[in-house]
Parts: sequence; structure tokens; C-alpha cells
Amino acid sequence: MGSHVWSRHCAGSVGLIAVLLVTAACGGTTEAPPTSTTVGQEQVAASSTTAAVAIATTTTTTTLVTPPTTVPPPPTTLAGGPIPAAASGFCASLAVASGELVLEIESVVAADGTLDARSHHALLLATRNLLAWTSNRVPPAMSPDLRLLTGVYADLGVRLDRLNPETVTMPRIQALVFSYIFDAADVTATDLDLSARRLSAFVAGSCGSGYPLMESLADLFAEVPEG
Repeated sequence: MGSHVWSRHCAGSVGLIAVLLVTAACGGTTEAPPTSTTVGQEQVAASSTTAAVAIATTTTTTTLVTPPTTVPPPPTTLAGGPIPAAASGFCASLAVASGELVLEIESVVAADGTLDARSHHALLLATRNLLAWTSNRVPPAMSPDLRLLTGVYADLGVRLDRLNPETVTMPRIQALVFSYIFDAADVTATDLDLSARRLSAFVAGSCGSGYPLMESLADLFAEVPEG
């Protein structure tokens, strides 16, 4: 499974949690969320090439030109201060660590690439493990963000570890996430969203694209309601 394809699956998966939380808060029924697409550098390069389509008519040929697609650079500062640069060697080590975790997730993904309850369970645990790995390797300016995110995923991970991955269901995962986010008095959606966006900007600014587990973090808590 190519990195940009897996990135699409990851973004859709973590985005699912935000959609489910919004649905629960509004008292509605749960529906499958739309799949988000994360644009990688190779996709940008391909789509940036001007495409011309010739339409033959009885008298003339009309050319339609598709404007190039651009991806804005990651922010260099957000609330909480400037986004620092990673230390030398961080990006290479992150590529190895995240690649190993992605392979673990792919091993439980269905042959057609769909994400079921078992693969969502594996994805959440892999994100927990990657955040734990990252927390010891970021500059001091990023430490508060990693402490918050790592704490949330560590607590969720304890509950996820108690579930049988062979028999886990999406309603069970949803109930676990709902109860944790809504019952956590010391965690707010605003703080989670900011820390997730800061970490994604840190990785994107220092290492570029190609880290789907990190890139998708910024979508996770963006629409989670307060209280």
C-alpha cells in the first residue's frame, strides 16, 4: 500500500473519531464519515502539471486547462509560540519508527484496503506508540503539546489494551472514546486541537510530508465539541 494511499486511510480513520464525537453530542445517529485526503509531495508534483483537454467540435477545438494544485506551507507559529525545528537525525528516525508502525497496521487491514473495527483498534494503538516515541525526541518548546497528546492516548490505550482485537466492534471503540473525552475534566477539545496542530506543523516543517500518522493528528480533535 503506497504512502499516499495509506495517508488517506489514516486521515479518514482519525477524522472518524471527531465526526463520531460531534454526532454523539448532538444526539444523532452514527453514520460513516467521509474519507479525508492527505496530499503528499508526489501528488502535488503530479497534479501541478498543467493538463489540457481538447474537445473536438464541428468547427473548433476548445482547450480546458486545469489550474495547478498547491499546498500551503505549514505554519511557523501557532498559539503557544513559534514552531521549532527538529534536531538532526530526528526525521530519519521518525521515518523508521512510523514505517514500522504502519506495517503493523497494514497487516490487519482488509485486502481491499477498508478499515474495520480491528484495524481502527490497531491504528489508535499505533498512534499512541508513535506519540510515546516522539515525546522523548522533541525540542523543549514542543514538550507541553506532547505531554497532553501522549497522556490522552496513553489513557485511551490502557482501555484499548483490554479489548480483544479479534472480536472488538466499532460501537465498543466509539463508546470508549466518547466516555473518555466527555468525562475527562482536565482535557478540553481546544487544547487537544491546538497541540495536535502544533505537532503536525512541527513534523511537516522539519521533515516534510510522508508521515501519515502525524499528518492526520491535526484532523483528530478539530471538530470535537466542548463539554
